[in-house]
Amino acid sequence: MAKDPICGMTVDETRALRTDLGDNSFYFCSERCREKFLAAPGETGSPVTARAHGDHDHAQHHGREILPANTPKSAAAAHRAAEKIIYTCPMHPEVEQDHPGNCPKCGMSLEPKTFSPGTAEDDSELFDMTRRLWVGGILTLPLFLLAMVHLVPAWSHIEWVAGAVSRWTQFVLATPVVLWVGWPFFQRGRRSVINRHLTMFSLIALGVGSAYLFSAAAMFFPWLFPPSFNHGGQVDLYFEAAAVIVVLVVLGQVLELRARRRTGSAIRALLNLAPPTARLIRNDGDEIEVSLDMVAVGDRLRVRPGDKVPVDGEVVQGRSSVDESMITGEPIPLEKEI
Repeated sequence: MAKDPICGMTVDETRALRTDLGDNSFYFCSERCREKFLAAPGETGSPVTARAHGDHDHAQHHGREILPANTPKSAAAAHRAAEKIIYTCPMHPEVEQDHPGNCPKCGMSLEPKTFSPGTAEDDSELFDMTRRLWVGGILTLPLFLLAMVHLVPAWSHIEWVAGAVSRWTQFVLATPVVLWVGWPFFQRGRRSVINRHLTMFSLIALGVGSAYLFSAAAMFFPWLFPPSFNHGGQVDLYFEAAAVIVVLVVLGQVLELRARRRTGSAIRALLNLAPPTARLIRNDGDEIEVSLDMVAVGDRLRVRPGDKVPVDGEVVQGRSSVDESMITGEPIPLEKEI
């Protein structure tokens, strides 16, 4: 048996998570404790003392001792690099996975469950949808005009308007829009049927697919349709309807992804305003600099003049002026005392 150096829990060495540093081996009850161990900081000192408020899960429930400052930072960096980001659905938070994707229940793109300051945003889906929007828009505009030109009285009797050239041109323009630009929607629609959670993408895939397949059948197998389907000797085509629906849905996806990216950027900007570390006063009176995620409720922290306040708390010793413009909008520093 061994003792977890973070929370003090007794763990079985044969089953616990193990980390070797130098000649010493350490055992942990969870990945959370091992992460805190590898992220150990260095010492420093500070004139306002505050007691932390808020909620910190593991440290709050188990308590823990602060580690010495000589823990290798390379090990912590390597661990953070290997750490997986959990993605979840904004509409169904119970859906979680360790890689980007789409929600199996509603088809929405999954978002990172947590934001880390300084991490780059993943714009791959926005870039992909924007590219599909441009390609789809360029092909759909002439397709739409070609399909609607018969409504112009001056051109309605021109032979090519309803001839084979027009119909084949519509087919050629609509095919890449439906099969390439709209392919992600068919994938989401198929997944919704398999998971038995019908969504908006189920309807899009059904509507667009039906319009395209009906039009293609009318192009290649016109004898399959009864005479009542013939208008002017030909079965009507709906290629433009399928293409326009796809482009409009892609446009909606681009607008949604841009809005979500701006929201994520705003959250990251707020997180970057907080300092990454805090000066923790240990029970023996010594100070040690720790990463912010190691601060627990009830910890005493010291804030030096000019430092940022790391967490929400209550002043228990000293006095100083604090700039609260980020919260209140007022640029005048406010006096803080016990």
